[in-house]
Amino acid sequence: MTAGIVFVVLLVVGTFMSLNGPSTDSSDSANVLDQKWVSWLSSSSNRISHVIGAYLLILAGIAFVWFCVGLRDRLERGGSEIAGGRLVTALSGYAAAAIAAAGMGGAVVAGAVNFGGENAPTSGDAAHWFADLTFPFIMVVFGLVSAAIIATCTVAGARSGALPRWAVYFGWLAVLGSIFGVLFIPMVLPMLWYLAIAVTGLGRPATIGVAPAAAAGAGA
Repeated sequence: MTAGIVFVVLLVVGTFMSLNGPSTDSSDSANVLDQKWVSWLSSSSNRISHVIGAYLLILAGIAFVWFCVGLRDRLERGGSEIAGGRLVTALSGYAAAAIAAAGMGGAVVAGAVNFGGENAPTSGDAAHWFADLTFPFIMVVFGLVSAAIIATCTVAGARSGALPRWAVYFGWLAVLGSIFGVLFIPMVLPMLWYLAIAVTGLGRPATIGVAPAAAAGAGA
């Protein structure tokens, strides 16, 4: 569960650092936009920002897999959600790959210049498109995989009792937020769900995942 908190922090900070770029306006012409990116990438500190963002995102992906292993353990404690738990950990690998790709896309130009001995770009167009890969990999690819993970946890957690009722209801909102993450703001919902589950899980023993039917039978 601690890994879940670390994941959210690293993903948010890493994403903003990777998306960092020059101030632009919708009225900027292609040439103006190109020159803004060339000027922005000429600064070593700006390039370092993208490199650090990439490292943070890769670490966020690792933390997410670790967190999902914890979710799998909680789902399987009831003994009836083995398939759901396995699906969560399998999907977490795809999510981590998307997060890593987002980081590398944003840092490929900056890393090549700072550490690969390449010359600073004289055209900002290609650098701009590489940097923009961070957004679709996080908001679309990771967002859709996240929707599948949260939906699986929500269904399995509701059946086994591994998740509290509020987490089930909030989970469906988080699924919608993940699907519409391409709009940026809705992605806040799944981040809050992951954070809430992680914080709650720190004080809630994993053995609580006992299927309601089994619990009723034991009580009888």
